[in-house]
Amino acid sequence: MRHDRSAERDVNAGRRFWFACAAVAIALAWPLPVQAQDPDPDPDSPAHAAMGTTPFTIQGFGDLNYVSSAVDDEFGGFKNGALDLFVTSRLGNHWSAVVELVFEADDNALTADLERFQFTYEHSDAFRVSAGRVHNPLMRWPVMNHHGLFNQTPSESPIIARWEDEAGLWPMHFVGLVAEGRFRNAAGLRYAFGVGNGRGAAIDEIQVTSDANGNRAVLAAIGVGPDALPGLEVFGSVYVDQIPAASGSLRERDATLSASYAQRDIELRGEISWMRHRDETTAVTHKTMGWYVLGAYRLPSRLARLTPYVLIEKLNVADGEAFLAGTPDEEALSAGIRWDATRWIALKGDYRWGKVAGAERSGAMRVQLAVNF
Repeated sequence: MRHDRSAERDVNAGRRFWFACAAVAIALAWPLPVQAQDPDPDPDSPAHAAMGTTPFTIQGFGDLNYVSSAVDDEFGGFKNGALDLFVTSRLGNHWSAVVELVFEADDNALTADLERFQFTYEHSDAFRVSAGRVHNPLMRWPVMNHHGLFNQTPSESPIIARWEDEAGLWPMHFVGLVAEGRFRNAAGLRYAFGVGNGRGAAIDEIQVTSDANGNRAVLAAIGVGPDALPGLEVFGSVYVDQIPAASGSLRERDATLSASYAQRDIELRGEISWMRHRDETTAVTHKTMGWYVLGAYRLPSRLARLTPYVLIEKLNVADGEAFLAGTPDEEALSAGIRWDATRWIALKGDYRWGKVAGAERSGAMRVQLAVNF
C-alpha cells in the first residue's frame, strides 16, 4: 500500500515538473507589450553621433636582447625587453590625450606600468599645458626618447636617465600640471614650468593619488634653439621638492644642464645633473652628481643605414645618504653600431666596459633588436 502511494507521489511530482516547464516556456515565448521595452538611443543625439568616432592612434615599441653577461655573477642570455604601447587621440582643434602603457619582464614575471597618462591643451607653439602623469623635463633624455628603445641611438639609456623602476636616482615622472612652449624668435626661446606631487617615501615611489606631505614639487626649465644653428639645443632646469623619506624629511634641490646637436648625420648629446638632499633633522646636505656624453655619426653613401656611436657616463653618489642607500658609484664606456634595417626595425650591437664601486672593471656585449610597429 505504501508502495502504491509512493508511486502516485512520483507521478504527481513528474506532472508538476512538466507543468512548470511548460509555464516557463509560455512565459518566455509570450510577446511583451511594446511600451515595456527600453527605447533605443536617439541616433540624432550629439553623444550618440560622436560615439566611436574619436580619432585614435596606437603605436607599439618593443625590443629583444642578447647579453653576453649580467651583473651579480648571473649568466647572460636572451632577455625580453619592454613592450611599449603608445596611444594618442585628438580631441579637438586644441585638445589631445596621450597614454603610454609599458609591459616588461621583472624576475621572469610580466608587469604593467602606466608610464604616461596626460591630457594636453595646446593654444599655440608658445603655450600648451598638460595635466596628468608626464615625463619630467628636468632632463631632456626622457622627454625626447620616452620608453621605446627604438627611439634612441644606443641600446641602453644613460645611468642618470634610468627610470625609477630601473634603480634610477632622479625623478623621471611628474604627476601634476606642466606648461611649456617655444617662441618664434631668432633665439628659439623655450620654457617649461610645472607643479605637482613630489617623490614618495622610497626612491622608486611615484605619488599618483596624493602628495604625502602636502608640499608640491616645482620644476622650471628654460632653453634656446637658435634658428642660425639648426639642430642645436641648450637647456637649464631645476627641480624643488620636500621628500617624506623614511629616514626623515629631505629638502631636494636638483639642477641639470643639457646640450645637444642633431643635424643630418651627426648626433651629439650631453647632460650633467646635480642632486642635493638636505636632511631637515641633522642639517646635513648630501650631494650626488652624474653626467653622460653621446656621440654618433651616420655613415655616408651606401653605408647610410649604419650609425656608430660612443656613450661615456659617470655617477657619483653621496656617501652616507639613507635615501639613496644601496646605490653605488658607477662609470662606463659603451661603443657600438646601429643598423636601421627598415624604417621600423633597428639592430644594435655594442660593448659596455664599466665599473661599479667595490667591484672590478668588467665588460659585456649586447645585441638588441628594436622595432616600431
